[in-house]
Amino acid sequence: MEVGRHLETHIKVSGTAAREGPIPFSTAFNAEIINTPRYGKVKMLTMDLYHGTIDPEENLGVYKAQMYIEDVDDAVHCRYFPATLKGVAQSSFNDLTPGSVSYF
Repeated sequence: MEVGRHLETHIKVSGTAAREGPIPFSTAFNAEIINTPRYGKVKMLTMDLYHGTIDPEENLGVYKAQMYIEDVDDAVHCRYFPATLKGVAQSSFNDLTPGSVSYF
């Protein structure tokens, strides 16, 4: 590994053409999830943010049910999930190894 070298990748944003260059942020999602085209709009979820004090299985069940209604693919499930977290749960997600998440 070289010090100071940037990770080069192609990123597709909002259904646009892929852009080249370093990723401007760190994300746990792999390139396939990031580059999956976005089709249409997804309604913002109406659920309490998960902060680690309630049953995680219950919270995940609510999230899956709301995403099921949206009829979206696995990549969209992944990309929206961090928006349901806060506090310690958000910090834990942010600490995942970059590129380590490949499916929901």
